Amino acid sequence: MARITYSPGVTRFAGSIGGVTYQRNAFGNTIKQRSNLTKTPTASQAGYQRNMASLISYWPTLSQANKDLWNTFSTNHLHTTPWGESKNLSGYQWFLSVNLNILTIEGSILSTPPTWAAWAPVQSFTLVPSVSFLKITFSPTYNPNAHLKIYLSLPLRQSSLKLRRPLFYVYTIFINYGVDTIDVSTLFRNFTNITWTDFYNTANASIICRLLRGDIATGLYSSSVSAIAKINN
Repeated sequence: MARITYSPGVTRFAGSIGGVTYQRNAFGNTIKQRSNLTKTPTASQAGYQRNMASLISYWPTLSQANKDLWNTFSTNHLHTTPWGESKNLSGYQWFLSVNLNILTIEGSILSTPPTWAAWAPVQSFTLVPSVSFLKITFSPTYNPNAHLKIYLSLPLRQSSLKLRRPLFYVYTIFINYGVDTIDVSTLFRNFTNITWTDFYNTANASIICRLLRGDIATGLYSSSVSAIAKINN
């Protein structure tokens, strides 16, 4: 940072130009190099960005007949958001939505729309923390007979499910039998690079888990069901 002095003919510079910023602060009139903030994406975010770029490039290669099929699909079916809201999508948006779901498990891009299926949401569940584990718990026993997409949040100070905080995809599992619990402690460790026990012993926060039920082959999923666990608060 350097200070500048104005002449009688020039009384003030403000703003940025050529990579430097002119401003007035407690030090007087100053000039400094403009900051260019960069953010390194997580592995999950980087994968999502690669998949999105791949699909954006893929769409123009579709035949007009296939694009028309996606447009017809969009006319016939509403999209259900993770929050349970019905929304109109274009054929292109449906193409992205379906195939982004498929590519989370490295499936093959669908050039034509899948056979329609409306998936009921997951049975309600609780998220149970202890010093040795973090578990999804169903009561009564639940058989989803489908793929479950599991999302986790980073540690949160807030403790309300009403906050639509971004959650991060961590795993897809197929379950076609009755299940009481799903241990997600290892998923938490892989996601955060912190063992669950170490986190539990020092945390004063909340974790949200979100489940979507559907089919990885078609990329169609239900709205979400979420639960929150409060750790030491």
